[in-house]
Amino acid sequence: MRRLVLLFVVLIVYGSLYPFAGWSEPGAPLFSFLFAGHVRVEKADLVQNVLAYMPFGLFMVAWLMRSTRFGVALVTAAVAGGMLSLVMEAIQQFLPSRDASRIDLVLNIAGSMAGGVLASLLRGETLAGPRLAALRAHWLRRGTLPNLGLAALALWALSQTSPLVPTLDMGQLRHGLGLLYRSLQQPQAMQVAQVLTYACYLAGLGMVARTVTREGKPALLLFGSLVACVLLLKIIIEGRQLSLEAIAGAFAAWMFLLLTSRMRRAAWIGIVLIGAGFVISEMAPGPDGMMYGFNWIPLVGQMRSLSGLQNILDIFWPFFAMAYLARLATPIGHRQPVVVIGTVLIGAVVFWLEWSQQGLPGRFGDITQVLLACAGWVIPWTFAGPDFLVEVAGKKTAARGAY
Repeated sequence: MRRLVLLFVVLIVYGSLYPFAGWSEPGAPLFSFLFAGHVRVEKADLVQNVLAYMPFGLFMVAWLMRSTRFGVALVTAAVAGGMLSLVMEAIQQFLPSRDASRIDLVLNIAGSMAGGVLASLLRGETLAGPRLAALRAHWLRRGTLPNLGLAALALWALSQTSPLVPTLDMGQLRHGLGLLYRSLQQPQAMQVAQVLTYACYLAGLGMVARTVTREGKPALLLFGSLVACVLLLKIIIEGRQLSLEAIAGAFAAWMFLLLTSRMRRAAWIGIVLIGAGFVISEMAPGPDGMMYGFNWIPLVGQMRSLSGLQNILDIFWPFFAMAYLARLATPIGHRQPVVVIGTVLIGAVVFWLEWSQQGLPGRFGDITQVLLACAGWVIPWTFAGPDFLVEVAGKKTAARGAY
């Protein structure tokens, strides 16, 4: 967990100070931005500043709660996040391309605290925590692996609903339904690659849902409810649209999951489906028809707007989910070779796919995608703890083994 905290500190420093060029003497005192006048901030920027520090707070509190109380861990995470943000905002004054703001500082602290509260909810340490833990225990399996499976589902949902700025404005409602309306008017214009991508991804995630749901509970119904909620949210999230391709892909995935409800080897099937969905999405041409070169600078295309978060999640979650399923299916003694071989194989395949995009109209090859894919694969293997927790005579016992 400590390594993940350090990793996100490095990412925050990189994202805050990029492009590390054009350093110059600031024209105002170092901390004058704390007392500057009111600055108008877009809603998307508000969300971005909170989300940027949430993983830091999440992993910081999860790490500290191993040896201290939740309250102390939360305050420590908030102070650490605030100090890190203050230093970054101060240094940004030496970079003409960056703007220091006290609003960013406040939002970064809020993000650190929000991440910390989320960590406590997962452990049942707050007033709502025990209730949520009991509700979860009724429907879902417990242990390190189910936690990772739920994280994979949450990452997918977040990738589909970012920038997380809902609005009931009529303009957004028309925009959210406009693509679906036009597709229904001209169904021949539907993009088959997108349908296949949605179908493979959702069928694979359905396998993930099956592995985290307790025996005897309606896994398919729970997963279907999640997918329906996410698709409906696309209508009211700023910049998002509900598409006919998404609906068709979800229907195809639902039928596949119904037909394979009794099939074993759900983990391996899920890996194949999610991997196939990623390859299809990578090889599909883009909308503008332009040809682009290959970008060798990490995260340069992801830091310019909140849409960069969506791009990061779109690449990260499939490999996180595949790593979870692979860990689920691999006996404990054989996991280290799987991690190493999988990292090399994924790095090579994703690099080849990204490099090939130089010949695909409208696609943009990016080294960032390779790094995110490898990170998504490696991180789920780093979490310690028993694979599953089983309730026996009112006591928790650890259970391990392949699925």
